[in-house]
Amino acid sequence: EVYGAQPPIELLRQWADHSMWYDKKDTSKLQLIDIQMMAAMGPPGGGRNPITPRFVRHFNVVTINEFNDETMIRIFGHIINFYFKAENFHPDYFTSGTMIVSATLEVYKQAMLNLLPTPAKSHYVFNLRDFARVVLGCLLIKPPSIESKKTLVRLWVHEVYRVYYDRLVDAKDRNWLFELLKNMVKNHFKEDFAAIFKQLSPSGKITDDDMRSLMFGDYMHPDSEAKLYEEVVSLDDLTSIVGTALDEYNNTHKNRMNLVIFRYMLEHLSRICRVIKQPGGNALLVGVGGSGRQSLTRLAASMADNDIFQPEISKNYGKTEWREDLKKLLKSTGKDRKPTVFLLTDTQIKQEAFLEDVDGLLNAGEVPNLFALDEKQELIEAVRLLAQADNKDAEFTPLSLFNYFVNRCRENLHVILAFSPIGDAFRNRLRKFPSLINCCTIDWFQAWPDDALELVANRFLEEVHLEDKERAATIVLCKHFHQSTRELSERFKAELGRHNYVTPTSYLE
Repeated sequence: EVYGAQPPIELLRQWADHSMWYDKKDTSKLQLIDIQMMAAMGPPGGGRNPITPRFVRHFNVVTINEFNDETMIRIFGHIINFYFKAENFHPDYFTSGTMIVSATLEVYKQAMLNLLPTPAKSHYVFNLRDFARVVLGCLLIKPPSIESKKTLVRLWVHEVYRVYYDRLVDAKDRNWLFELLKNMVKNHFKEDFAAIFKQLSPSGKITDDDMRSLMFGDYMHPDSEAKLYEEVVSLDDLTSIVGTALDEYNNTHKNRMNLVIFRYMLEHLSRICRVIKQPGGNALLVGVGGSGRQSLTRLAASMADNDIFQPEISKNYGKTEWREDLKKLLKSTGKDRKPTVFLLTDTQIKQEAFLEDVDGLLNAGEVPNLFALDEKQELIEAVRLLAQADNKDAEFTPLSLFNYFVNRCRENLHVILAFSPIGDAFRNRLRKFPSLINCCTIDWFQAWPDDALELVANRFLEEVHLEDKERAATIVLCKHFHQSTRELSERFKAELGRHNYVTPTSYLE
């Protein structure tokens, strides 16, 4: 707080010093007996503050060191080998599993050394969860989707791109990661990078821009029962599949979406679909207004047969209504087992307390003290039969049944946050609520590339009565106005230190 104290810590210290608190109603003493306190915290730094020595003196402090390389390789190597055996992969692929782990470890260490957080890049914070996300992303694939070891290498590069590359904000950092991965493929997998990705570039010379077309997803066969996570070989096929999905969405929903399908849109749609495919997958989509974060999330949820839930914020919407919405959401995902995407934008956060609850959802899959005792009892009874059907030999105490409910919520609920990077609010929220980075896959929406600007202008000018020559010239002009304004805004910021934001919405208008 303003004077540097930490009120919750002081309250706990009062108990540690005197074994009592005061009742807030009548200031009578509340004596607390037979309690032992176990506490856990991360090292200070990155939004975490040191705590007062007057509190620490009550504890036996045990430090847990970071895992060494050998331990990391052993843990994740076992996870990959177990999956390959369980899914009956060919024995030839087992060596690739070891290579995936050692290459991921090196990328993780290099990212920690070179991609350092700054005020403009406060989300450049990496931990073991990012390592795990790459490995678990590689485990989404099944044997029928693998043609050769080269497919596994392409899959690994794709997963590293999704976890590390998608959060990078400038061309220098993105180019650094691209060069690093070229070396990794050569040193760890003993393969030639250009040969592995030759299908992405007609010229045979692979650039960072060509890597945008590398996609894996489970959406290529929408009518099949088992949706396989596989490489997208043809962007034209994907465009037609997404076009069909968009038509289907518009026919079944009141709010129609008038979207133009181009490569930039397919990239971000594929990233969101990947997050929804993973049990307990959450995403933080960062971009300026009009970049398509909400529309793409709705379309991705529809393609994955997920319900979408978004709170309807009104003038009188407060903490009580928010909590009621969360109860409905958790009952639907935990009790009724409905896979659901919870979409929340920064404009819907009327109180910062909303983010505390989201933080709990991301971290633990539940919001502390959300359900009253009678509601909790009702939920426990509702999931008892489901728990018995899953495992007849398990213990069915109230606590284990509620944990079962929470685990169902975590599996079926996907929290997708759409935030804008403009202003200090974004940076402050990341500092106060670290799980926004730790528990989410971050997708940073860049400025629209050339091909996107052309296609969008072409689509919107189709209905205008113009000759072909005039239409072509108008498209070039629209693009020029948008890009030159963007360049001028960057100069304006560099020379005068003031921001002028150029958003996709202004281009559409």
